[in-house]
Amino acid sequence: MDINNILKTAWIRQLKVDWGIANYGYFKDSMRLPNLELSYAEGVLGKWRGGYHRRLSISIILINNYTWEYVQEVLYHEMVHQYVEEVLGIREDVPHGEVFKRICQENGIDPMATGDIQTWMENRNNNSTASSENHKILDKVHKLLALAQSANEHEAQNAMAKAHALLLKHNLSLLDVQTKRNYIHKQIGEVGRRNPIKSIISAIICKFFFVEAIWTFGYDQHKNRSGQVLEIYGTPENVEMAEYVYDYLQNISELLWEEHKRQKKINGNRHRRAFIYGLLNGFYNKLDGRVIEHQSKKLVWKGDPRLKEFYRRRNPRLVRSSSRYSRSCKDTYNSGISRGKNLVIHKGIQGKGKGGTKLLN
Repeated sequence: MDINNILKTAWIRQLKVDWGIANYGYFKDSMRLPNLELSYAEGVLGKWRGGYHRRLSISIILINNYTWEYVQEVLYHEMVHQYVEEVLGIREDVPHGEVFKRICQENGIDPMATGDIQTWMENRNNNSTASSENHKILDKVHKLLALAQSANEHEAQNAMAKAHALLLKHNLSLLDVQTKRNYIHKQIGEVGRRNPIKSIISAIICKFFFVEAIWTFGYDQHKNRSGQVLEIYGTPENVEMAEYVYDYLQNISELLWEEHKRQKKINGNRHRRAFIYGLLNGFYNKLDGRVIEHQSKKLVWKGDPRLKEFYRRRNPRLVRSSSRYSRSCKDTYNSGISRGKNLVIHKGIQGKGKGGTKLLN
């Protein structure tokens, strides 16, 4: 494994930053920074060695082969071990005893983020995959989205409406069942700058696609680049659908802007944001109208309290922020609004988006 020392130093520096953020957020600044190091041990994701050693190590293989959110999860796991020993003063007979599990549960930290990388990834993927019954729902939704590719605008709009109604009924039925639900979190999109366009899209998936979301710190360890990234929370099937919609809306916004430029013979991108703002706001308003239609049929989504609780455990110190934008060109904005009211989420048919989700070509 050929990794230069400059990159290794950057990784250690970032682990220190993440350790400090987690110590503040999850452990109320109750711990002292330990010695952080990179480990080449193949069978261990991370390790806390207490006593006078005070050493927390993270697998360099994990860092090199997986995204940083997995690295963070292992770091938080090892920090729980540190907390149990140094703050609570408890040395449990087994490494992952009852106190350890309780602290993980209280903070939404994965108690299984340890041991062999392949085993953990397999377990994580199993937990992050929709059940066979829920996959049937997704299959039906995808078939409806395929119908939404119809050239007949009425048929396309009707297929999209049916797809959203099916998702609504599915989530309402799950709320009626008092069994334990599996919630996951996932970072989507590229690490970079947050902008109003991404913010509008994140608002759309939160309100209409049954997930919670937060803009959080992101890090690309191979480019040594930090920025913001959207992290979404929900059931596996809702996270999958929300990620698809997020990528799709980013992709189709740019395609429709290029089409608008050709039709209007516009040079440059001076009014690009105004058009896309209008497009996304038009689409938002259309979905909002569907909510009113569903309410008339007694189908009212008031949110999932268990998901909100999971979200709060993962983000104990939330900071709300909002973004503003100006309508730089009224005509272009209104053109976007008009297109947005007729926008239909199609099933992806070719190519892949940045987040790995299939997109419209």
